[in-house]
Amino acid sequence: MPCLRLLLALSATAHGAEPQSQAQPSVEERLTALEQQSAKPAALPDSVQVRGLVEVEAVGGEDYAGQSYSDLTVATVEVGVDAAISDRVSAALVFLYEQDATDFGVDEATLTIAELVGPVNFSVGKMYVPFGKFETALINDTLVLELAETNKTAALFAFEQSGIEAGAYVFDGDQERERHAENYGVTVGFVQETFQVGVDYLSSITESDGVADLNETLSAEADPVIDPAFEWDDAAPAYSVHGQITLGAVALIAEYLDLTDPLVDATNGVEIEPAAAQLELDFTATLAGRAYTLAAGYQQTEDALVLGLPEERISLGCSTEIYRNVTLGGEIWRDTDYGLADGGSDEESDNLVVQLAASF
Repeated sequence: MPCLRLLLALSATAHGAEPQSQAQPSVEERLTALEQQSAKPAALPDSVQVRGLVEVEAVGGEDYAGQSYSDLTVATVEVGVDAAISDRVSAALVFLYEQDATDFGVDEATLTIAELVGPVNFSVGKMYVPFGKFETALINDTLVLELAETNKTAALFAFEQSGIEAGAYVFDGDQERERHAENYGVTVGFVQETFQVGVDYLSSITESDGVADLNETLSAEADPVIDPAFEWDDAAPAYSVHGQITLGAVALIAEYLDLTDPLVDATNGVEIEPAAAQLELDFTATLAGRAYTLAAGYQQTEDALVLGLPEERISLGCSTEIYRNVTLGGEIWRDTDYGLADGGSDEESDNLVVQLAASF
């Protein structure tokens, strides 16, 4: 019997040790597991958010000369990264590409300190300064935006409380006048759920993207011997008044931009005083369980022929979300050129665009 008990104990010990031996991974298995873990992409921390937008457009129509055209373009690729550095400091990066218009690169790069002094926030970096509202439910940018949008490296102090919004900023422009950050702007607005209104001021419209593009064009066309560099004689301050009223499914948008002083060509003294206005009515309706946004707009410019803008634009548009974060929209519009006495063709141009857009 003692021998039998000894044999049973040895047998139990041997069987109990076998699972432990099988449970231990080999060196090769451990290396394989480590390689698989290193191959997995590192997850972004919760403090970092990535967003993006892709817009593809098919466009066609007839120009002022009656010549038909059509095109298919990647109208917009936008990638943004937002990072919370601390409870009060954040950073934002936006990369932008527009086919045939903008090479891929940094469009915005800002650092923001919240509540720097009381409710006042401070942002510094490359940004779109708060001049103009540019609200629209249509696919095309507004003519006010084409004239006034301004992307600069600026320092902005902003305040927002109880519906009141205000801001002031300074930036060093591209136009050669002084070697100082002599350009500035202010913005004041009041925002409620169904109503908003605002007034913006910019010390120099020559720093807007639209006028800056004109500067490059005129400088390229100038004779390098007779007129080595094109420049405006003065800054030409500008202001924008904008508002929006929303009543249920209906929204009315309006914006007007004008200059307080004309733009003066420093070479020959020619003056222009461009202005732009927008009036738009939007309506949201649900058909067959799907929400649609219908938009009708009228826009007008003055003295903006040299900027490549039409004298009038009438637009109709419709858009809907076909999948989550995927929108399909269309717009038809008619541009009317300036008259013969103003140097235009006095002709009309009919156009159509269809856009597929996805955001994440």
